[in-house]
Amino acid sequence: MRLVAFCEAAADFQIASDLVDRVLRDHGERWISDLLETAPVGVRSWRGDGGGRPFFVVSALAAYADKLAVRVPHGHFEGQPGAADAMMGRTALAIARKLAKQAEGVDAVLLLRDLDDQPERKAGLGQARAEACSWASFAIVVGGANPKREAWVLCGFEPQDPDEQGRLDELRQELGFHPHLEAHQLSAKDEQAKRSAKRVLRILTDGEGDREQRCWTVTSLDTLRARGVATGLCEFLDEVAQHLLPLVARSQAP
Repeated sequence: MRLVAFCEAAADFQIASDLVDRVLRDHGERWISDLLETAPVGVRSWRGDGGGRPFFVVSALAAYADKLAVRVPHGHFEGQPGAADAMMGRTALAIARKLAKQAEGVDAVLLLRDLDDQPERKAGLGQARAEACSWASFAIVVGGANPKREAWVLCGFEPQDPDEQGRLDELRQELGFHPHLEAHQLSAKDEQAKRSAKRVLRILTDGEGDREQRCWTVTSLDTLRARGVATGLCEFLDEVAQHLLPLVARSQAP
């Protein structure tokens, strides 16, 4: 399965790609899990942007389109004005369409975005996907992190020792709610603000990248789904299962 991801940064790609593998491993057939452990490219591969990244950066879409000689149409979406990020989604999918015509091909595209208190971004990406359904030869997965990626990480935080439990309890007192259960409320844009998801995550994980990663690689998918309804994480996991699992299931075990 040849995948293309459009996202904002490497950290967004890391969590999304790890979660894709987890869904395929946990919900797919046994051979899928075995291959993901030993030879993951036998199940899925990521088409990079040609500049050393395994994903395409959404802030550079215009440059990618120029490089690939992609003409992006303008105008309304099925007769309606485009919401925020609708043109971004249209551009990304036009680039993916060009990539799909190349020898390596494309089986599925992931559009990932921090909503940052702009729910209309998710609507705009939905408009772009709906428009592309008339011609796309690939599946399209949309992921909107509400308010941002760190909220998805917090959904998987489980205190591992008394120090972590103590930090969680202190934040619960400070915020008035459990940050790992209601991460969608951490919407402050100022990273030093009390309700900054980045600040809260930094405190809980003591700024350690490995500890942060365990939040989405170790915590059960059921827990991530249950806690991640309001953050968009549950919906993303369901979209991966809906759109990507059937692509792998059609393949035959080696």
